[in-house]
Amino acid sequence: MTKALCLASVAPVVLAVLACGSAAPDPRYPAREAGCPVKSFPGAPPMPVDELGTVTVDCSHANLGGCERSALDVVCQRGGDVAWALADNSLTAPRLVVHAAHTRRALQGPAKRGCAVRVFRDAPPMATENVGAVTALCSPDDSNESCLRELEDQVCVLGGDVVWQVDGPTPEATSEGNKLRMRGRAAHTK
Repeated sequence: MTKALCLASVAPVVLAVLACGSAAPDPRYPAREAGCPVKSFPGAPPMPVDELGTVTVDCSHANLGGCERSALDVVCQRGGDVAWALADNSLTAPRLVVHAAHTRRALQGPAKRGCAVRVFRDAPPMATENVGAVTALCSPDDSNESCLRELEDQVCVLGGDVVWQVDGPTPEATSEGNKLRMRGRAAHTK
């Protein structure tokens, strides 16, 4: 393959990736897998949303359905569940531009440390909405229960009532000496 032909075949892929923008992820909304469900609206969404930025996808090498799914996959990657302003694009546009957003959470706000938190090692069995990642850094002398309570308190501070995908405690060397780290995902019951 000639160098010019190789560059010509790589350029559309690079352009498509560069065109997507580099909006910083919102820590409240972790990245979701490609193909995740996304509510699409031709204009402004009818419900309150948190904006996650504009998504631009190069459509010159894809059919309209494939291009739209590519844009929705970028919305998923940003942690969104809403794509809006799809009607602002013409049917023959070489690029598809949509707004990425996430349905605004109806959290009660931060709770006090010691609030009731349900703990799950795997995915919770009920409908929840992710709030964000939580971490507890504990002393090696702390029991697993006290380290878990610190993790639960971090969930309370974020306004959640569920922690799942709990991992640890795992030994870790820090600038303050040896510690135990426990991680999890904070969520709120829907």
